[in-house]
Amino acid sequence: MKPALIVVAVAVTIVLLGSILALVGTPSARPVPLAAGPHHKLAGSRIEAEAARGFLTHIETAGEPPADVVSSLLVPVGSRYLGKRVESRGVSQFDSSVSLSVPYPEQQVRTFFLQALSAGKWVSNSVSAPRKGTSELIAERAGSDGYQWRVGIVTTAVHTLVSPALAGNSSSPARTRVSIQLYQVGDAS
Repeated sequence: MKPALIVVAVAVTIVLLGSILALVGTPSARPVPLAAGPHHKLAGSRIEAEAARGFLTHIETAGEPPADVVSSLLVPVGSRYLGKRVESRGVSQFDSSVSLSVPYPEQQVRTFFLQALSAGKWVSNSVSAPRKGTSELIAERAGSDGYQWRVGIVTTAVHTLVSPALAGNSSSPARTRVSIQLYQVGDAS
């Protein structure tokens, strides 16, 4: 009788611990409070940050991406929405992106996103610079919906067609085009 009670006690303990972990969640699945106010500085970046939620609402559908994933992303202050792209088209896992115009040089924007992803508890998978003036960052984190989520951020320097000397101004403002793609990671099983 004692061995049977031990087995039952172990099973109950496992179920209770599993239930507690399910209620608490993993640290990366919890919302991350990134800012006390609407704008703040990130350590290691010259650019002020604001929540990306306003831009990502353009691609949110049926509760995806989950609120904790959206709230863990930041964009540079002064970013302008350019458009969206929906790859999933309702037949597969979530895969959509937004495009932004950011009023800072590409190198500073890349550094900003590296710091912002780290602050949002994203785990970096890849950082590459395929061409001069362009970089790609890929990171992953668990969502509260039970899926792993990836974000791909491509930054591209925007060059003006008119030289500053011809335009009558010796200083041309630097701009960067940014694409933020969010997608669910497919189940490997």
